[in-house]
Formats: sequence, structure tokens, C-alpha cells
Amino acid sequence: MLGLSVRVPALAQGGENEFGSSETLFSTLAAINAAGYDAGMDSALNNRYQVRTQIRQELGKRTIPVLPELKAFYKEHKKGSDTADLAQYISFALVAGGPPNFAVSDTQVPPDVEGLRGFSPLLARFYQQANLAELWNRAQPSYNAAIGEYQDAVINTLFETNGYLRNPSGYLGRRFQIFLDLMGAPDQVQVRSYKDDYFVVITPTNVPVIDEVRDAYLAYVLDPLSFKYSTAINSKRILGKYAEDAPALDLAYKDDFSLLVTKSLTKAIDARLMRGAEKRQAFVEQAMKEGFILTAAFSDLLPVYEKQQEALRIYYPDLVNAIDVKKEEKRIDKVEFVQSRTEKVAAAPAKLQLNPAEASLEAAEGVYEQGQYEDAGKLFKKVLSETADKGLHGRAYYGLARVAVRENRRDEAVQMFQRTVESATDPAILAWAHVYLGRLAVAAGNTVKAHEEFKLALDNEGASAMARQAASKGLETTSSFSSSGDKQK
Repeated sequence: MLGLSVRVPALAQGGENEFGSSETLFSTLAAINAAGYDAGMDSALNNRYQVRTQIRQELGKRTIPVLPELKAFYKEHKKGSDTADLAQYISFALVAGGPPNFAVSDTQVPPDVEGLRGFSPLLARFYQQANLAELWNRAQPSYNAAIGEYQDAVINTLFETNGYLRNPSGYLGRRFQIFLDLMGAPDQVQVRSYKDDYFVVITPTNVPVIDEVRDAYLAYVLDPLSFKYSTAINSKRILGKYAEDAPALDLAYKDDFSLLVTKSLTKAIDARLMRGAEKRQAFVEQAMKEGFILTAAFSDLLPVYEKQQEALRIYYPDLVNAIDVKKEEKRIDKVEFVQSRTEKVAAAPAKLQLNPAEASLEAAEGVYEQGQYEDAGKLFKKVLSETADKGLHGRAYYGLARVAVRENRRDEAVQMFQRTVESATDPAILAWAHVYLGRLAVAAGNTVKAHEEFKLALDNEGASAMARQAASKGLETTSSFSSSGDKQK
């Protein structure tokens, strides 16, 4: 029988990376199961977990007036394959609001969700009439037991990958989230990238999914770098023409060279994390045959990265710049491309593209990290004229403030960090702005002001672990001055 709910722990401190279940995803898949989605019902895994069968049986006993409309909607929107059919509803669940309304944005949504806008009101009625909240709560022990079977392996691979990338804290304001759901056909691994958020949705499987989870996490970390370091990538773009001749390569990689670079680097890192030289080499060769034509180049260059101390997000432009175009042209000429490839991960729908201001911010961050502060400042200023979005202005002011710090223009830095505090909507950026303001106040001899700023940073619930550490250290340094407003160090 279905039982009571149990809380699922987060993968990482601060909630940036999580592994759990989603009531919106459960509700969406429960609705299509009631409406006629039967893919995978004959799988032995359904008998093992039982939840899908039990939910369907429970729904069959209930009076649900909206069900005929729901069935008609599902039939009208059914896709040509079971995977594609499920994929559109997974996309819907990832961008829709939670119960009871399941609202979808009136503005931009992924292409495969655009045609499902009419699903929200139907799902809202179904949720209420079928009392899905009760079924969701009763299903939780089964969900948590299933998650427990995957959790250690998932956590270990993310820790190993983060260690290789030297990436302790991810990116400000971005999320990587894994959902397991028991209401879909087994053996599904579907990946979505929506602006700042990456999602992996898995269903029960007898086959390990760790490789797919690691590759999704690598894409989450590496994708922003293709915006930041577009100049370095474009200098190698001539190699993209060779990928056009790979029959098995998805068209998305042929049309977007930066996407091909990211996937090739992901494959090369996969190989570096493997045990055994022969296994590594065979994996790289297979990736090249499938059309990921820079895998071998990155595989040769990554040992140099491993011997130095910088994080990959900093070392990235050096890695790309080190690719020898003529050498790779000769190497790719010898590759015999395969006609097809086996891919367990369903192709993600088109990403929501960055608007010009967001693209400028990413490029500015890349230039900043390469130490080109004057050029970074120009790009951050450009953002202010490209958008009226207050949050994006806050990020731009935060960038301009850091540039001013690097160029030792302290008064301007203080002004820009204050504008950051006034404009930014990202709590992680706000916390760091207060930390910087505290440090600048210390440098100016105003220790009381510094103490106030460090406290504001620490009081921010969205502060990262590193920001909290920096604020705590600042508070310790200035604590003896906090009781008097006119004492200065």
C-alpha cells in the first residue's frame, strides 16, 4: 500500500544541487497515465516499485469529471514515439508552476511546451477532482526508497566530477537538479537546460545512469563557458565543417559549434575519469567516430590542465586556445564516422536562448576572468543600455564594482557595490556585495561600517558557503568595534 511522506535530503549544501522528486512532475505524469499513456506498463520494473500500477488503480476508482477532456487533449497531442510523447510532458512539468494551478508563463517557454498551454487548466481540475495531493503524500515512501537506491552513486559521481573540475561552489544563481519519477516508462533519462537551470529526469532502470548524470552535470558547468570564452571557441570554428560529414551526429551539434565543443570536452573528461588506458582510448575513438571531433584533442590536452592548479572554468580559454587546428584537421581526416549511435538520453528540446544583455554578462565575466578588466568593464556597461531588467543591472553593477577593485579605484568600487545592493535580485550576489563593502570599509578605516556590512552578508539566507565564511571572518576581525558608532580602526 502507499504510505506517508519522508523528506529527501539535498545533494549539496545551499540547495544548488538536489536529488529528489517533484509533485508537479508526479501530477503531470499521473494525469497522462489516466488519459491513456501506457508506455512501459509491461515492464518488470513496474511490478518492482508498484507505484505506477497502484496510482492508476486508485485513479480508476475515483469520479473525475474532467477525465474525458483530459483524454481528448492527450490523444490530440500524442507524438510519434513513446519517448517523444513523454518528453513534452516532462518539459511541461519542469517549467510549470506548482499545484494547484500549474501555471505556465505567458511569455517564453520551450518549443515543446508551447503546444501544451491548454494542459494547465485541465491538470489543475484533475489535481483537485482526483485528490492528487493525497496520492502524492501516500506515494512518498516508495519514491524515497527508489531515490535511496541511486543516491550514493549520484552523490559520489558529482563529488568526483567537481573534484576534477576544481569547482567547489558552482555558479551564482544557477541550479542543477535531478528528479526521479515512478510514473513514467522505465529506462528514461531526459535532460533539460532552461537558462540558469539544468534538470535531469530519470525513471526506474536496470541500467546504470551515472554516466548520463555526470554528462548532464558537466554540461551544466561547461555551457556558460562557451558564452564567456566565445572568442577562443570561434578561433577554432573552422574545424566544425568536419562534423557535417558525421551521419550519426545530431544536427544540433552541426549547427552550433560551441555545443559541439562542450560535448567533445565532456566526452574527453569522461575518458579521463575512466580507469585503464585501453578503455580510455577506445572511448575517445568511439566519440570521434560518432562526430564529436574535438574529443581526442581535449583528451591530449587535459593532462596539462591536471598538472596545474587553476579550476577548469579559469583554465578553459587556455585549453581551447591550445588546440592545434592543422593537427586536428589531419587527425579528423583519418576518422571513419559511424552511421548511427546508441543514445539513452532523450534529446533535450531547444534551449531558451540568452537575451543580448545576458549574453553580454556572460561574455563580460569571461573577459574579466582572463584579467582583461578594461574590456570587461565595457561589456558590463553595455548591459545597462541593453535592458531595463533591474536584476540584470544588479549583475552588471556587481561586475563593474569588481573591475574597479581590480584597478584599485576604491571610491568607484564602493559606489558600484552600493548600486549592486540597490538593484540585484540574486541573494548570492547581494551577499558578496556586502562582503566587498565590508572589506572596502576596513581598508578605509571605518571598522564599524565594515562590521555592519559583514553582518548583512551573514544574515542573507541565500549567501553561498564561501560568502558566509568570508563574512564570518570579517565579523571576527571587526567585532570589538561594533558597540560604538564613532570608533574607527
